[in-house]
Amino acid sequence: MPAVAPFRGLRFAAPGRDISDLVAPPYDVISPALRETLLSRSPQNVVRLILEKEGPGDAPGSDRYTRASATFRGWIARGVLQRDVQPALYPLEQTFPTPDGRERVRRGLLAAVRLHDFKDGVVRPHESTLAGPLADRLELTRHARANLSPVFGVYDDPRAEVAQALAGAFVPDPVAQAVTDDGTRQRMWRLEDPQSISAVKRLLADRRVIIADGHHRYGAALSLRDELDRETPGLPAEGGHRWVLMYLLAASDPGLVIFPTHRLLRNLPGLRSAGLASGLERWFRVDAIAEDIRRPTGRAWAISRLSEHLGKSTAFVLVTAEDGRARLLTLREDADLSGLPLPKDRNLRELDVSVLHGVVLEGLLGLSKASQDREENLVYVRDAGEAVARTLSGEAQAAFLLNPTPMWQVQAVADAGLTMPVKSTWFHPKIPSGLVMRELDPAGPP
Repeated sequence: MPAVAPFRGLRFAAPGRDISDLVAPPYDVISPALRETLLSRSPQNVVRLILEKEGPGDAPGSDRYTRASATFRGWIARGVLQRDVQPALYPLEQTFPTPDGRERVRRGLLAAVRLHDFKDGVVRPHESTLAGPLADRLELTRHARANLSPVFGVYDDPRAEVAQALAGAFVPDPVAQAVTDDGTRQRMWRLEDPQSISAVKRLLADRRVIIADGHHRYGAALSLRDELDRETPGLPAEGGHRWVLMYLLAASDPGLVIFPTHRLLRNLPGLRSAGLASGLERWFRVDAIAEDIRRPTGRAWAISRLSEHLGKSTAFVLVTAEDGRARLLTLREDADLSGLPLPKDRNLRELDVSVLHGVVLEGLLGLSKASQDREENLVYVRDAGEAVARTLSGEAQAAFLLNPTPMWQVQAVADAGLTMPVKSTWFHPKIPSGLVMRELDPAGPP
């Protein structure tokens, strides 16, 4: 585990400690419509910092990044954002509903975490990154000189030792709370006790971290660290630019939930339901789902059929707009996958998303990796109901519904030093931006 340190958090000075109108989801899940909704709740919503809009006259030195930085500094000067007096760790409890109707509780910790290059094997990615989002987050961090949103990291704690050390921090009176749009109740505390902080640091010292969410934010922090070291040789070994704001969660926490991200196909000339289904029979068993996929009960039945294969075999549900039908696709044990663009490593090769992209999208449909990255014919959707609705409406030609990637597969890929295709996982719930922020001073402490 990289070193963990308390820091002087920068927080909204909200009366009553309820900051529901001020927090926002991570930038990459905010649509233009949601951005306007967030701003309608408060002109001081953190979305003004993490996702400022482009302007018609934007140019280097006067653009959305400089505007976000100016807003950030202005909020600090006016007391909208206030620095905590003493460094602290920030325990976070999230209570949220799941699709099965149950309520779950997840308890983690927000802290400053020392940056490590991925080659060190201390902090490990599990998904690939894209150049555009990485450059975007770097530019924002460069101007703001702050971590405005946390990275999400998962570590092993099979005996719940860290959880026990933090148990006393979750008292009735949090320093900040919010209810976010996904129905999650967020409650955050400050942990200042030196003995408790020392215990947490000691227990985390020999753990590794897998980045669950925020790969681009972590990559931006690495790039800025190296950039500042080149510009100003001799910066302190403990300088603030060598650390990043991270939410840490034990892999054994009962509230750890991973959702899938489904795929929609669009704008593919000549794509027909019957031809697609018959082409898939080369590698998959194709079973028609008799239930009406247009009805909620039919969708639930299809997802139930799919979930029977979770962790056992590769399977998808295919929904096609042309005939409005759903089919269960199960990879045949005797399928000849030779010559297909699949990863050589077994950990990657056995992922459902790898099979979908390598066998179906590239092998059968001929979609290159570059076109997939550009999302020319591909749309990513988290909600299965939305994926089905957008397909049946004709917006998409077909949908592939996936099972979630189990955590053990995420860990196996990361342990092998590999990365999954983009949007292989959706760790739920997301960590909101705006609960606490961390200023970045190369000459100062973490």
